[in-house]
Amino acid sequence: MSDFKLKYLEMIQAAITRMAGNQVQLRTWAVTLGTLVIGYAAAKEGHPRAALLGALPAITFWIQDGYYLALEKKFRTIFDVARESQTDPPDFTMSHGKLAAADWLEGCARPAVWLAHLPVLILAFVVGIWG
Repeated sequence: MSDFKLKYLEMIQAAITRMAGNQVQLRTWAVTLGTLVIGYAAAKEGHPRAALLGALPAITFWIQDGYYLALEKKFRTIFDVARESQTDPPDFTMSHGKLAAADWLEGCARPAVWLAHLPVLILAFVVGIWG
């Protein structure tokens, strides 16, 4: 494998690693902000419906998390194509094509994503409606 190809693969892998790191941060922020809002509303007598505001970070970060997962999948495809390519030196393209809504929805539906965001969403509705 040439040095150019190795550097190209390292470049793609660095982008994938950054996206995975962003996903972890999104999940952390979603759970933190969501539970903070829900906890504040639950502790505040007479304002349990304010817990519904905890759904906002859960939904927002869920959508972003799904986006990053779909984008990461596209970059993994770029990596596989580059790995199998016989072109030397590689063209160093990082274009992943258009990200379709179906890709995004598929990313949102992955267990790694919904298992982080759905419990916060459910808790916000439980506390907000029955709290």
